[in-house]
Amino acid sequence: MKKFLLICLFFNFILGISQEKKISFTKEIRYTLIEKKKSQVFIKSFASNKGEFLTQANIREFPVYFFTDALGTSSVGLEMNNRLNGSNAFASSMFFGYNRSQPENKEECVLESKKLDTKETILGVPCSHYIVNFKLKDGESKGKDAMKLCIDDKSDYNNIPVLSGIFTMFERRSKIKNSGLKGLILKGGPAESYDTEYFVASSMKDSESFVYFDHKKAMMDQQRQMDSLTLAYKKQEEEYAKADSAAVLIDSAAAVALDSVAMAEAPNGTMSDEYSYYIPDYVSEYKKGSTEDSSLAMTNIPNQKLWKGLPKHCKNFEKDLPSFNNKDLKSHLKNYVGQVCDMYLTQSEGHNVGIKITLDEIRREVLYLNEIQEKLDQSDKKKLNTYLKNLD
Repeated sequence: MKKFLLICLFFNFILGISQEKKISFTKEIRYTLIEKKKSQVFIKSFASNKGEFLTQANIREFPVYFFTDALGTSSVGLEMNNRLNGSNAFASSMFFGYNRSQPENKEECVLESKKLDTKETILGVPCSHYIVNFKLKDGESKGKDAMKLCIDDKSDYNNIPVLSGIFTMFERRSKIKNSGLKGLILKGGPAESYDTEYFVASSMKDSESFVYFDHKKAMMDQQRQMDSLTLAYKKQEEEYAKADSAAVLIDSAAAVALDSVAMAEAPNGTMSDEYSYYIPDYVSEYKKGSTEDSSLAMTNIPNQKLWKGLPKHCKNFEKDLPSFNNKDLKSHLKNYVGQVCDMYLTQSEGHNVGIKITLDEIRREVLYLNEIQEKLDQSDKKKLNTYLKNLD
């Protein structure tokens, strides 16, 4: 019995080390990119009062998400029900492509900053100008030209680690040493063209958004993927080097990276034909869901062009929902229509729709709408059926 209790305590301890938690954001900041006198919203950042940030950037119309906290910065995927997924194979292979060689000793960079005497006011908030650059120990600049930032150095929010964290991800040979610079970045751009090419905070408001995430586990998973990618690529590189076939090496590099992601996930790190047809075991849980907990991917569509793939009624569909005497019917109908609209988004390669979760939501709402028919008065029944028949 004593031995059994020790085993239970051990597993409880292990589970306690890595656990998904709810992260609540208190501020939402939108940034606009100004370039050649044209503007477009391309970055949205959610900040918590504990130094946690979820940043969305659109790269070539593809939404990329980064999560930053005291552990560092990781590329993540945003799934249904406000959950972040850290096992992002696409991001891993993308970052792998920037630096194929992985030196054991990373170069240490310093985020060098110099405060200027000038200031400006953005969204009613005064900020101070800084010139920043990433430099190696010998003083050599790492990366492109210096940046000019306008920072609210009195803010309770500090998103400097977001900037240095994303730099580290794209420059994987480097690690950033903390320079002590703190504050909320309100504007930034190349130092030489700061007045004409820059990003600037275009709105800042309180937020009640939240996500569920286990960052520690995500970082371990991504490191495991990257290690597998590195080993697989080096092995392939050695084989082609022996054959002295540079052309074949270039053509196969992308395939090696993608295949090694699958190898990292396969049992014992080996690739098999069965893995190509992998699908999670089905668990019947759609009846256990709650309409209050559901969320819609189309409320955060990264590019307006995606609307062309959705039925016309999906855009602003909430305004067209009829009012019912039954107080619960409208919320269920809203969730049903919204989840169906989300499914049309899956036609896009860059979608962030959790397909299984969305299908479960649709099945649950279909079941509800069928069962509620007998309990509705004639007025509600007519409104419901008329609305559903008239959807395009």
